[in-house]
Amino acid sequence: MRKLLLAATLIATGCESSHTSTAPTAFQTKSGPSVSAAASVPAQQTSFSFCPEVTPFASTIGVVVVAGNVNVVVTSITTQFTDSNHVQLPMITLPAPIPIAQFGSDLVQARSGVTFPVTVNFGCGTTSTGTVALTVHLQDANGVSTVHNLSVGVR
Repeated sequence: MRKLLLAATLIATGCESSHTSTAPTAFQTKSGPSVSAAASVPAQQTSFSFCPEVTPFASTIGVVVVAGNVNVVVTSITTQFTDSNHVQLPMITLPAPIPIAQFGSDLVQARSGVTFPVTVNFGCGTTSTGTVALTVHLQDANGVSTVHNLSVGVR
């Protein structure tokens, strides 16, 4: 019985307040940008290949950049293909302002997302399956730089 009285007293005391809220409590949240892509993409055979000028395979990866609370600029995207036999191709970097020329704009508005189609060419001296490592460099409107690493399988 004593436990029941103690519990009732605690519950009643916990509900008493001299301050009555008339509006929901607002929390300030701060979110940063995120970068994502599909787990795997298909290798597409090109119609004509002449190594090394035209590679026999290509894959297009949709790199999705979602801004947080502030605008974000994509400053560079680096790709590197490694085939299933662990043969690596050289890294290829699309530095600013090349993303602007290739994708139309490198700006991602706050609280919105943009998909950047990144095409990776491979197959001269490699197999058609493997992994593409992507490094995406971003800079927000406050001057804060972030680096995001992704790995996408090529099947």
